[in-house]
Order: sequence, then C-alpha cells, then structure tokens
Amino acid sequence: MFKRVLAHKGFWKSVLILAIAYSALLFLIQYLTAGFSLEFIDNYTLTSWLFLLLAGSICGFFVTYGKFWGKLKNEDYKNR
Repeated sequence: MFKRVLAHKGFWKSVLILAIAYSALLFLIQYLTAGFSLEFIDNYTLTSWLFLLLAGSICGFFVTYGKFWGKLKNEDYKNR
C-alpha cells in the first residue's frame, strides 16, 4: 500500500503545496512569538531555514499520506 500511495497521481504535488503551507505557518508562529521583531529575521540562519523547510516537508508528507491512504482504502472497500 505504501508504494501505491507514493505512486498515486497528485501525491507529490500535494506534499509540496502542504510543505510550503506548513513552513509558512511555522515561520509565522515563530515570528509571532518573537514579538514581530526584525532582529528575529536577521538572526534566522540558513540552517534555520533548512530545518523549517524540513519540518514543513515532514508534516506535509504525513498529512498527504494519510489523505491518499484513506482515499485508496475507501476505493478498495467500494470495489469489493
């Protein structure tokens, strides 16, 4: 089932879109907790950006995987 989900049309596009959305949301939450300080953005290093994108990608992957897994399971159930 894992390979079926990963090979499903639209899976990776959805992962990319959700990864960007989650990364932006995580950044905004961090920026909010820093009090909207420009110093926060100045101190944000390349490593911080990479970890932010990694965290967003992990969230996007698992959410998309769950969505497509449920969709394929539902289709399998209907085809019985």
